[in-house]
Amino acid sequence: MSAGAGHDGPGGGSVTDDHRLDLTDARVDFLTVTFQTTIGFSNGTTMQFETEFAITGRDGERRIVDPGQKATLAPVLALLGDTVTNATLDGADLRLDFASGTVLQAWPDDSYESWNHHGAGPERRMIIAMPGGGLAVVDPPATTD
Repeated sequence: MSAGAGHDGPGGGSVTDDHRLDLTDARVDFLTVTFQTTIGFSNGTTMQFETEFAITGRDGERRIVDPGQKATLAPVLALLGDTVTNATLDGADLRLDFASGTVLQAWPDDSYESWNHHGAGPERRMIIAMPGGGLAVVDPPATTD
């Protein structure tokens, strides 16, 4: 676990520089669609997308998914049951490679938080793609025993 940066994030957790995604070998177990698209994984992590992202299928066709436009959501359904083989970040650019050959890519939005990752386990670290670029990484509040 990396050291905190000395200030509190959402929910009182400390903001860190640790940008790990706990997704490799995690299977997509559920999908939730509201004004955002949430992907839930077998290891307890979730990814939420609030702005456009892209899914490139095995056929090589890249489709833009807009969580606010129901007609664009079909490519997300194909992820159900698929397993992440690699998860990478380049700044706030996210790439998830799946066993089927499908690739999900997300990037920062100029005005809104575009995506966020909620980790599993005792750490429950949250990574947020901030408006205009950059990441906020928030550790959970410390517990007292």
